[in-house]
Formats: sequence, structure tokens, C-alpha cells
Amino acid sequence: MVTIKVGPLADSGDLYPFIPLIEGKVKPEGINLEFEVITTVQDTNEKVLKKDVDVAVPSAAMYPYIQQDYYVIGEAVASAIDGITGMPILSTSPLTLEDLKNSRVIVHGHNTTAYTLYKLLIGKYRKLVIIKKVLDEIKGLGKEGDVLVAVHELKMMYALEKLGIKVHRIASMWELWKQVAGNAPMPMGMVVVNKDLGKDIAIKFKEAYLKSKAYAEKHLDEIIKKDAEIMREAHNENIEEEIIRKTIWADIQEYNVPLADVKRGLETFYKLTAERGILPKVINLDII
Repeated sequence: MVTIKVGPLADSGDLYPFIPLIEGKVKPEGINLEFEVITTVQDTNEKVLKKDVDVAVPSAAMYPYIQQDYYVIGEAVASAIDGITGMPILSTSPLTLEDLKNSRVIVHGHNTTAYTLYKLLIGKYRKLVIIKKVLDEIKGLGKEGDVLVAVHELKMMYALEKLGIKVHRIASMWELWKQVAGNAPMPMGMVVVNKDLGKDIAIKFKEAYLKSKAYAEKHLDEIIKKDAEIMREAHNENIEEEIIRKTIWADIQEYNVPLADVKRGLETFYKLTAERGILPKVINLDII
């Protein structure tokens, strides 16, 4: 029996499709799954670069560096299509896009899509501040950094409100993306599968993942409770179930974009970033 090391990301929207697999509600035939929940996106990016896991949810911006080693599950690419989670750029004082070139910008990793989009769509900053965890990013706003690219938007806005921190919305990556990419979806994260497993096993895992995702979307109340438990253990924070529900709802929209549109978004993203020398060229977008 083949063993697959699975590294779900401890973010409710990316985590929910894996929960039925973790709980054994869905079982891939002839495959043993070992799970290691990964706390942050940057940690995930580093693990796939080292091939420490067979399945993970790295940033879309990471794929050019791992394209020889991992397949992309086409139906598991989080793609923004309406700005619900459009990565707003936030500050604690009124700023303009022009002000950003003299600002300290907080992102959650060098290899993240958020930082890549910042380089593509804005470009300049005075200092880059890397803070991996969402709540730590919030606490750093106005202290370690002047502006923040808010990836986990719903959780972040809730936490800001709870902490009594008032923010100004300068713009969003989604708004800026539309100016250069038209109506192409904006890719953010993706589920990838190690090519060393072989294509047949990778497709078997994909089929199990999609069954798991469908189960989760039909049994949200059940999934949310387990999601909250995993998030609490991973982040040592209690996140209200209503916020988890809203986060999952937003990501359900992003993870159910038609495959043709997903491909168009990825191709546009990799073309623009390669032309600007921001990311290596993608030779073959290997989607299963």
C-alpha cells in the first residue's frame, strides 16, 4: 500500500476539503494517508520546495519553483473572481498607493502570492517585513510595519475589530489585478501532488480529495466543528465558528471556479510575472 504524506494548511478555507479525509469519512482505495497540519503558508512553501510532503497547499507563486516536482489539482486552485477575498492593502493611517513606496510592508512570506502580486502590481516599498502568522501580522501593523496585505481577510478584519484597531483600506490586489489581467481570475493558492508518486496514484488522490471536498461542502456544520478544533491546536487561538463559516463560504466560491477559467487565471499570472522577471517561467503547467 502506498503512503502519501499530506500537509493540509491550517487556514479554514484551505483546510475544509481535507477534513473528511482526516476524519476517515472518505478513504482512497489502496492508499494510506499520513497527515501533518502545517501552520502557515510560508512554512508550506518551504516544505514543498524541500519535497517534505507529497500533498500540500502552497502559494500559486510557489509553483514555478516546484513545477518539475508537483502536479496541480485543477479543481483545487483558489481563484478570486469577485473580490470577496481580494487581498486589501490596509494601514492604520490614511495613505495612498503613491505613499507605499516609502512604507514598511507586512507580508507573510517571500514566496507568497500576496508578496508576488505586490511586486507585480505596486512594486516599490521602503522595507519588507515578514510576519508568518495572521494574528502576529495584525499586532505588527502600525509598529513593525506601516501597511499590511491582508490575505486571510475575513479573519483579519474580525481580529482587528476585536482588538479595537481601526484601519484604512488603501486598495486591493483584486482591483489592481483587474487593471492588468482583465476578467481573468486571480490565483492565490493550490493543492499540489508529488510527481514521485506517479500519475496514476496522483489521480487516485485527486479523486479522493474531490470526494472529500464535496462531502465537506454538504456537511458544513459537522466540518466547522472539526475545523475549529484543528485551528485552535495549530494556532493556539480560539476562532469563533461564525468566522470559520464565513471563511469557508468565501473559499467555497474560490475553489469552485470552472477549470477553463482557473487555467486562464494561472496562465495570465505566470505570463505577467515571468515577463517582469518576478517569477521563473512556467514551462509546463502540469494540471491533473
